[in-house]
Amino acid sequence: MPTDIKLRPFFGFYGGKWRDTPRHYPPPEHDTIVEPFAGSAGYAMRFPSRRVVLCDKDPVIAGLWRYLISVSSHEVLSIPDVPDGGTVHDMNLTQEQEWLVGFWLNRGVVHPRRSPSKWMREKLRPGSFWGERVRNTIAGQVDHIRHWRVHECSYEECPVNDDATWFVDPPYQRAGSHYRHGSKDIDYQHLSEWCRSLSGQVIVCENGGADWLPFSPIASVKTTRRGARSREVMWLGQPSA
Repeated sequence: MPTDIKLRPFFGFYGGKWRDTPRHYPPPEHDTIVEPFAGSAGYAMRFPSRRVVLCDKDPVIAGLWRYLISVSSHEVLSIPDVPDGGTVHDMNLTQEQEWLVGFWLNRGVVHPRRSPSKWMREKLRPGSFWGERVRNTIAGQVDHIRHWRVHECSYEECPVNDDATWFVDPPYQRAGSHYRHGSKDIDYQHLSEWCRSLSGQVIVCENGGADWLPFSPIASVKTTRRGARSREVMWLGQPSA
């Protein structure tokens, strides 16, 4: 197995697992990690030296990951701050740069924002929003994900057939309606059968009350909403016979 380094998130995303992975989810048993609902790839970010395959139906998420995998550190450092009172449309950016900056204008969102949040405007926790610290972090990390691969596709179209560590973090059955391709678009019975069919290590994330797999509770975790907590559950699958 390769020696893993630890990276910080390239962008925030609602329901991301970067913070909770070391505490609640088992480490990968295989050299290949597949995230079929990639989002911000919070699990893979903890093991970036592995062969990482990201799949996501959202063209913004897939497009942003393609950009991050190929962008130079110099280009990241050249992306300016958002002008006071302005939006990302005032910055003369490429589409991918707008997406990247837009995810850093608020915390834990499901799509890039145009304007800074109130916290960002009031300069609360400035290192948590788009600015020098974020630029430097991203620029210092892009070389570590050159070998990653991303596919704009649904979970069942992930082009991996070998044994792998599958980190399956779909929109939650009861709380996942916010995404572009959210819970209302998912056949959870089909997703259950697909998860059971996977070969290798299978880690499936969900929220309390989900019934499409026999989930076990793991933790109550903080969310991005002030004072709110989420009852996280997990299913660890076995490879099909």
